[in-house]
Amino acid sequence: MMRPVLAALAVAALFWTAEPASAQEAGERFRDCPECPEMVVLPPGSFIMGSPAWEGAHREHETPARRIGIDRRLAVGAYEVTFAEWDACVAGGGCGGYSPAAPWGRGRQPVVSVSWFDAKSYADWLSRRTGRDYRLPTEAEWEYAARAGTASRYHTGDRIAPEQARYGGGAPKPAGSYPPNAFGLHDMHGNVWEWVEDCWNPSHAGAPADGAARLAGDCNWRVLRGGSWLNGPVSLRSANRFRTSSEERAYTVNGFRVALTLDP
Repeated sequence: MMRPVLAALAVAALFWTAEPASAQEAGERFRDCPECPEMVVLPPGSFIMGSPAWEGAHREHETPARRIGIDRRLAVGAYEVTFAEWDACVAGGGCGGYSPAAPWGRGRQPVVSVSWFDAKSYADWLSRRTGRDYRLPTEAEWEYAARAGTASRYHTGDRIAPEQARYGGGAPKPAGSYPPNAFGLHDMHGNVWEWVEDCWNPSHAGAPADGAARLAGDCNWRVLRGGSWLNGPVSLRSANRFRTSSEERAYTVNGFRVALTLDP
């Protein structure tokens, strides 16, 4: 069977191009410690960030749609950070000792009720634990990872179904409950909202063409991506963006995944 990442290289050639990865190969999965998140190496390439006016539920803050290049060697968490991984951080003296409530249990459930600052504290602890510079993905990296070579509303096409993602009410599901996208990443649509590094800006105008984080703008607000178990399909679109206070520990919906720039 063709590996998901290889299948992605043949998709949407007009919108996405890939280059061969060196050292760790695109699609390779690894952990830097037993309690560390599982990471997936992404292929470098480019994509169209944002949404065109004809896309359903298009919003002005998703414009202008523009080509972004991701030419660095990048790994992204295969799953949203789980309660088990968060609890390992707390047990290791990190994450400010903060232990969020877990309405649906801990273990493989995605951690929720964490602020942007909390997510940053986890990445800082993980960096100390491993000696590598873990961080939140930039907004552009997140959309590149979510699209996984597609130019449609979702990585599943222009429609998404309940068997493909967690949305529409109920509760989040344990990490890995739904099929991955073509890059091998789970729950990029739905389950919990995911913090990214960037300050809020009302459009993509002026966004770095290399997909770096936007560290200017309204930095009291940070960007969330992907939608959650509580939202409808419109919020799950790859281009959809949401903002909230960096300090907000939104009950049951705010989570995150980590990223890592790999050595050349």
